Amino acid sequence: MDRPLSSVFLAEVYGTFLLVFIGTTAITVSSDPTLFSAGPTLGLGFVGLAFGLALIGGIASVGSISGAVFNPAITLALFAAGRLPRNRVLAYIAAQFVGATIAAAVELLIVGTAAGSNSGVDLGSNVPNFSLPMPIFSSVLAEIVGTTFLTMAVLGSTDTDSSSIAWASSGIGFVLAASIWALGSVSGASLNPARSFGPALVSLLFDKTPITYYWIYLAGPILGGLLAAILYRLIYRRV
Repeated sequence: MDRPLSSVFLAEVYGTFLLVFIGTTAITVSSDPTLFSAGPTLGLGFVGLAFGLALIGGIASVGSISGAVFNPAITLALFAAGRLPRNRVLAYIAAQFVGATIAAAVELLIVGTAAGSNSGVDLGSNVPNFSLPMPIFSSVLAEIVGTTFLTMAVLGSTDTDSSSIAWASSGIGFVLAASIWALGSVSGASLNPARSFGPALVSLLFDKTPITYYWIYLAGPILGGLLAAILYRLIYRRV
């Protein structure tokens, strides 16, 4: 990449902000009938679509500047797959955490503490579904599997030999949406350590629960991203 690091950093801050703000605010709005009376009837379909469309919008906005990664797990996967220079990894990750944290703070300023903490939503934070027989195990596995799908969509659709580069943004966005539809009721389907960190950090103002389980949304996506990098190297290897 030949863009100045400052431009890349700002692009990743903006794109991650867009993704996290739209997605988590959609969760908050759809969980609070005082904000949107029909919200509680929308469910994962609405939330998944919000995240997916936000990702497509972020890619369209700054994809030509930074590659529109917006996700520390995918950043590490790109590096492991030989697609991102070592000297840009930390800048990407820092920008993504900054963007996600700003997004959660802005969301709180807009909806207020009452709506932000309503029904345990905590600004769209992720926590395991404790009604499952093994909620922690299920959540970690869901985050690994979902992030593997998402990262493979990124790596495969943007590979130089891929014929899907023209519609890569749509494909990646729809994979994110579909993963949320499938796994959102298990772990919340974060698939992104920055996306979970921002809301969990800001939610400390009124609830410590999300930050307690943050390790799931750090370890699971990183493992899933690295698994995808391995699969990518095996599948797309050149003779």
